[in-house]
Amino acid sequence: MTTTFHALWMLCALGAVVHAATAAHRVRDVTALAVGFVLATIVASPQRLPDPVWVGALSAGVAIAVLFRPRFAVLAAGWGGALGGMLTALTEVQGAPAAASVGPVVVLIATVVWLTRLRPSFAPDRLRDEALLAITLLGLVVSVMPGVIDGWQAAATLTIEPATSGPVTPVPAWTLTLVGTATALGAVYSLWSRR
Repeated sequence: MTTTFHALWMLCALGAVVHAATAAHRVRDVTALAVGFVLATIVASPQRLPDPVWVGALSAGVAIAVLFRPRFAVLAAGWGGALGGMLTALTEVQGAPAAASVGPVVVLIATVVWLTRLRPSFAPDRLRDEALLAITLLGLVVSVMPGVIDGWQAAATLTIEPATSGPVTPVPAWTLTLVGTATALGAVYSLWSRR
């Protein structure tokens, strides 16, 4: 697993959640979210992973379009569903079975839509706009990251002294568990404190 892979995974997760919150208010947007998810789940697989350059650039472009032209919300909803579908393939690459990778993503997206419809204070407009800005920035980083890494590796190859690569360690499972638990506890506390 490379740094680009983890950045793409984060972009897909963040994009799916933010676009689901944006789409929750209209039935046509929720339908576009579902259609985008199903299509991307069918197309993306561990053998056909999405290209980070294109996913990052499209994510940034869609986020900017929705920020400045809110009437493109149906496009953003479809792209958010597609990001969720790509997230299932990226989760499969990490060793999860196909069914186990689709289920949590569907539950995540459905929970965001349900909470946004149930409680308007769950994802207010200002928070969604800031999250769209974060998607724009992360999308741009993901789109340029492969080129920067390739350039860095080419520069290391051209040096007089051979570059020694440090130990490559994947992100430990306890780190992902800690981040997920903290996020879940924050969401539960947010819901509990607003009652």
